[in-house]
Amino acid sequence: MHQFTRMCFILACLVGLWAGQAQLVLAKPVNYPAPPIAIQQPNQLSKANTQASSLTDLEGKVVYVDFWASWCVPCRRSFPWMNQMQQQYGDELVILAINLDQEPELAQQFLMDNPSAFHVEFNPSGELAQAYQVIGMPSSYLIDKRGQVRFAHTGFFIKQIANYEHSIAQLIAE
Repeated sequence: MHQFTRMCFILACLVGLWAGQAQLVLAKPVNYPAPPIAIQQPNQLSKANTQASSLTDLEGKVVYVDFWASWCVPCRRSFPWMNQMQQQYGDELVILAINLDQEPELAQQFLMDNPSAFHVEFNPSGELAQAYQVIGMPSSYLIDKRGQVRFAHTGFFIKQIANYEHSIAQLIAE
C-alpha cells in the first residue's frame, strides 16, 4: 500500500508540473536529521573541493545538497544559480552537488559545459539518492547549521529563485 501511495504522489506531482499548476514540490517532510554523506577527496569531477570528509564535518555551516544528472534540463539552469550562491555566501554556504549518472564521462561532459564553483560528488550507485528519498531531478535539500534538513524541493524553477534564496539567507542568519 505504501508503494501505491508513493506512486500516486509522484504521478500527481508530474501531472501538476506538466499542467503548470505546481511550482514547488517537496521531496519529503522537513526538519529531520540529514542522512550521512561521505565526501571523496580528491574528487575526480570537482575543481572546487571542500576540506570536509563527511557531512558531519560541515556542522556550523549551511549546506545545500543538490542531486543532479547530465540528462536533466533543469539541472543545466540550476548550475549558474548555484555558482552565484556559492560566490555570494562564500564560506557560510557549502554546496554539494551529487551526480547520479552511471558513466562518469557524462558527468564530466556536463561539467565542461556547465562549470561548478562548488564541490561535486559522483554517486552512480544511487545510495545517497535512496537515503534522501529523491523523487526527481534535480532534488535539493537545505541543511541547517545543526545538520537538520530544513527545506527540500524537487525541480528548479526560475520563478522560485527568490524563495530558494530566502531559505538560504534565513538559515545563514540563524
